[in-house]
Amino acid sequence: MSDTEMDNCTYNVHKQLVKRLQFLHHADSYIKQSQAAGHSQCESMWNEIVKNEQANVKLLQAAVKRDRANMGI
Repeated sequence: MSDTEMDNCTYNVHKQLVKRLQFLHHADSYIKQSQAAGHSQCESMWNEIVKNEQANVKLLQAAVKRDRANMGI
């Protein structure tokens, strides 16, 4: 495999990072909708899920950074 080809692990990391960032983008509207409807439990749930996803994003971003360093990018 050449230095510019992406292996399965790297591909999967990038793919999941994109999915989680997309989810976080949508979750903002879920939180706003819960607030508007007065559903504090639902809002709390979404906030907790967002918190967990943000932690996952940080892990995935660190993996991307390592991959880039290993590729010399």
